[in-house]
Amino acid sequence: MRLLVVFFGIGLAADKVLAFHTSMPQTFEKRADLEQSYLLPNQSDLQMDTTRPFADTLRSRGVARVDNGLSYDTSIKLQSLIDETLESSIDEVENFRAPRNFRFANVLEKANRWDLLLPFDEGSIEDRSSDVLLQAMSELVGNGGKIGHILDEILGEDAILYEFACLISDPGSSRQEIHPDIVFSNDKIPLIACFVSLQDIDASMGPTVFIPDTVTADAHERINNENLADEMLQCIPSCISTLGTGDCSLYNPMVLHAGGGNVSDRRRRLFYFTFLDPSLQDPSSHVNPGSINPVLKQKNMTLKDVREVLNTM
Repeated sequence: MRLLVVFFGIGLAADKVLAFHTSMPQTFEKRADLEQSYLLPNQSDLQMDTTRPFADTLRSRGVARVDNGLSYDTSIKLQSLIDETLESSIDEVENFRAPRNFRFANVLEKANRWDLLLPFDEGSIEDRSSDVLLQAMSELVGNGGKIGHILDEILGEDAILYEFACLISDPGSSRQEIHPDIVFSNDKIPLIACFVSLQDIDASMGPTVFIPDTVTADAHERINNENLADEMLQCIPSCISTLGTGDCSLYNPMVLHAGGGNVSDRRRRLFYFTFLDPSLQDPSSHVNPGSINPVLKQKNMTLKDVREVLNTM
């Protein structure tokens, strides 16, 4: 078996899942490259399905694209804030002014990658951080937001904010292996993760690879056996999340996916948040807290709570 543990943080994004490998003669990077060579002939760009509600697409296929979830102006402002926050957070951690787990979550393939934890409703990084993040969340999940109604329909307004961060991939970051974030279950969707692109992403920048229609026991069994995985990956269609600025991809953490390697000369930033079904027990622990600032985690904010904060803007 290749994936013995995938519960580093239930609902973790494609760039962040922790996996342990046993019988694999290739290095991690080579295995990931082999998988991509299998997928490439049947790979296309992730498209927005306009023939049915986004919630239906997410339920049936495991991933859905939503264009223009965030305005261009807000995306660029948030991009600038993320870059400044990354620089200040690295400095704070290196000079022992802040604990690392208050600024960063663990990330797979750490070289040139960061999982940057973000504040919400507080100006802890700089005065304007709260305003920019609140504006972004207002556009996404507030009144009229394109993402909010999807969360309402699938998880409900009592869904719990489980992660709030930004994945940053600089040139030279490596490709990941195909994996699910959590083990397969026949139960309803446990979490929904939303990635928001803060710049145009092309194929050279390491867009997330999604394999739709793999929220199945069979797909999970196959991906955990290299021989079966190779057979599956050579014939199954996959999609790369080549998003425009402000476009979003939502996914069920049981769908098979992976973060791509960034071979461009540009930084890739994915602002993201994850909401947890309120009927499920919080899966986090002190070892695996999910990608969320501990201060924000203690607030145990629901989607309804988030909106109440947004209504005070």
